Amino acid sequence: MVHFFSKPHRPLAIASLCLLAVTVAACGSPSNSEDELSRDEIFDRIDQDDDGVALRSDYQTAIALTDPVKVVASHPKGDITVEDVLASLADSPPSGLIDPANPKNELFTARLTSMLRLRLAAVAIHDAGFAVEFEVDDERLNSQVQAHLAGGFEDWAREKAFQADPRLEKFSTPHCITLIAVATEAEAKVAQERLTAEEPPPIVAGEMNAPGTTNSPDGDVGCANLLTWASTFGETAAPLGEMSSGDISEIVTMPSEYSPTGRLWLIFVVRELLDDEKDPAALGPFAQQVLGDLVTEYQVTVDPNIGTWDSTALSVAPVR
Repeated sequence: MVHFFSKPHRPLAIASLCLLAVTVAACGSPSNSEDELSRDEIFDRIDQDDDGVALRSDYQTAIALTDPVKVVASHPKGDITVEDVLASLADSPPSGLIDPANPKNELFTARLTSMLRLRLAAVAIHDAGFAVEFEVDDERLNSQVQAHLAGGFEDWAREKAFQADPRLEKFSTPHCITLIAVATEAEAKVAQERLTAEEPPPIVAGEMNAPGTTNSPDGDVGCANLLTWASTFGETAAPLGEMSSGDISEIVTMPSEYSPTGRLWLIFVVRELLDDEKDPAALGPFAQQVLGDLVTEYQVTVDPNIGTWDSTALSVAPVR
């Protein structure tokens, strides 16, 4: 349930707010942080539209942010305090920030999210065996992370990805294709029968292909990895993922301006697989994807007055 409270007319303000304060201290014994800012001042901070009404959760967060040394989040390599977040906002102010020392709650949690994501990325890279210096400002930490993502960590991540999914070996292997491309399904069935009868694919392509469908009259469209073929033919290239050298695909179809019917019916013939020319790097980059999987495994805690950590979305979910 979402709780609202209204700013009452003075002199009832303090008495009313005492009932809603989230600290365990009694109304007559306010915390030190609340001494520095009166409760009405805190209310004014969060009552952005000046209608005298604010979310109780925003009040809870505002109270927490009055203590600069308060730890608002912890990660495997350390803590983040209120003043850490405020300093980051001051150094790199986001759009909509008016006063870095007094940010809106949503700007504070958004920046805390960014800081946690950066630190988790650095932790994952460090745990993979790469040197990372953590006791630096965010700009220098980010520079280290980006350098590793573009360098050795990319190679490490690619190896991990290929170990996790053996299909990537095939996807990185150039497939040399002869393409049968005709304007009607009936023609495609005739071509299929001829291929099944072991007629040479270049002959079938040369006699049956619709004009303009291939640069070569014998249907040779070249050699490329499966990512390239998928980019060229879309979903119709799916059969290539299961084909070996000498295989003939089922008939597939796709829209085409080269056909008088508005569609082409295709048959792929794999002439050869160039195993010696595999190029794993062509399927990348892998670093961001592998890193995204790794960081979800780390333990993060967030002050409950600020929010909770969503390990799936990798973000701080505000208190509601």
